[in-house]
Amino acid sequence: MIAFTICANNYLAKACVLLKSIKLHSNIKVYLFLADNKADGIDYNSLGFDSVIVPEQLEIENLQWQLENYNIIEFNTALKGPAFKYLFLKTSADIIYYFDPDIKVYQPLESFNNFWNGKSILLTPHILSPIPFDGLFPGENLFLNHGIYNLGFLGLKRSVMANNFLNWWSERLAEKCIIDLNEGYFTDQIWITLVPLLFNDVTILGHPGFNAAYWNLHDRYIIFKDGKAAVNDAEELYFYHFSSFDVTLQKLVPSDNARYNFNNRSEMTALYEDYLNDLKQFETANYKSFLYFDGLYPKPKGNNISLMDRIIRRIRR
Repeated sequence: MIAFTICANNYLAKACVLLKSIKLHSNIKVYLFLADNKADGIDYNSLGFDSVIVPEQLEIENLQWQLENYNIIEFNTALKGPAFKYLFLKTSADIIYYFDPDIKVYQPLESFNNFWNGKSILLTPHILSPIPFDGLFPGENLFLNHGIYNLGFLGLKRSVMANNFLNWWSERLAEKCIIDLNEGYFTDQIWITLVPLLFNDVTILGHPGFNAAYWNLHDRYIIFKDGKAAVNDAEELYFYHFSSFDVTLQKLVPSDNARYNFNNRSEMTALYEDYLNDLKQFETANYKSFLYFDGLYPKPKGNNISLMDRIIRRIRR
């Protein structure tokens, strides 16, 4: 069993918090796939990852096209399929877990193995119960547009079915890992809505302790005390997804029309303060100052291409 994450240099502080939380509970290898150049000002060996892999090592056939046409979010998410394939090829691991870098793990990864139910693909849905139809953010339409399952987490078990899934997914990520809601595309995530229909080897995790986040606070009540977290009174919190984290702790949910805030969900304050303290441990390196694909080799042309030009190029492709 191994785990990995993907990020650019400016997200390394969050990736280090994730790494620390995994290593605190589990003695497993954790890999970093860097969606960026290796920068001269960063000592990657000191980060603590068992290996740091750069895009060129993944042998992506249209890598230069992706660099020129994908933005930073699209490129990061497009690497997930090739990264899984790389790890299954280069390691002997039977189980591989992917985590977004802005996640913190609160339980041993070994305990995750109890939830597979004999399947090869492990997914977490964004929500487990209906959201109040009150016009506040988020609403269920968010997931109709962006995907039923959250790809901040994905578990795969070595199998023929997982390999078939990766081939299918990677083919689509090569050129259609884009943000274009009008055409039905949202990065790597929207494709996963189809997975339970196309691949019959899937477990959909219905445990509220997995992939808790601001978008599912309506069905999760989290208490954090003395380094331990519980959800819905009795259940253990396995990991929390600090997506759109506000370092000023002004907003719990990234919207002025949010259903919840730190006033009406004051129990969330301790969890978020703890995460902020974790981030501060790595702030001295000032990773946020590193520009995307800046440094060792020429910046991709895509950094200077307008959104409209990107759309035109994709259509012509």
